[in-house]
Amino acid sequence: MEQSTLYDRPDLYDLMAPRDPLLERFYVETACERGGRVLDLACGSGRLTIPLARAGLQVVGGDLSQEMLQRARRAAEAQAIELALVQLDMRDFDLGGLTFDTIIVALNSILHLQSLDDFRMFFRSAARHLSRDGRLVFDAFVPNIAMLGCDPNKRQFVGRAIHDTLGNVTVEETIRYDSLTQISHVDWYWSTDVEKDFWRTPLQMRAIFPQEMPLLIASGGLRLAERFGDFDRSPFVAGCRRQVCVCVMA
Repeated sequence: MEQSTLYDRPDLYDLMAPRDPLLERFYVETACERGGRVLDLACGSGRLTIPLARAGLQVVGGDLSQEMLQRARRAAEAQAIELALVQLDMRDFDLGGLTFDTIIVALNSILHLQSLDDFRMFFRSAARHLSRDGRLVFDAFVPNIAMLGCDPNKRQFVGRAIHDTLGNVTVEETIRYDSLTQISHVDWYWSTDVEKDFWRTPLQMRAIFPQEMPLLIASGGLRLAERFGDFDRSPFVAGCRRQVCVCVMA
């Protein structure tokens, strides 16, 4: 069975990360409130970077994966959109003194950070790149008992989609949660109609509990200014599945 990271195959990644109009509208409208320059961290294949640029914003997309950046570049060129794309590690980055009115980390990407040092470095790096009245905006799922209590030997259905050359593709997952580190060790198993488990991709996702979130943000010199329960800006209350966070300088 082939094993590599999910971000080595942007064509497969995009199958399991289809467009979300509500998410897209939230981030574009939030960035347009400030205008000016936007940094889209963990931008991946440009699914949010391109709509931000189309809205007339000055956008820089940053990602650790060169393969994802290449796919974003091709997608932008196909739509005649100019993008500035840079390879970076969001835990510690320096864009040569550039500051941004909005910094975005969408689609749970902040949960790829794991240790307290990771979060501290990330929030400090973001703070260094914010303009005076700038905002860091990101989303993260709310941990729940069902997710944390999964049987690590039992596969769960993730999704099914049609690939241009592979045909029908089905993804299943196993999850092993480490309560000490608060990290879910996830394995995705990819199958087609003719080949079961042709690819396995490991993922590690850090759980951030609601009471913990403001403390992590403060560790980097920022503060949590607003928190919504979804991309429709509904209040963050018990039962919400997302933490949609807006952070400003402390």
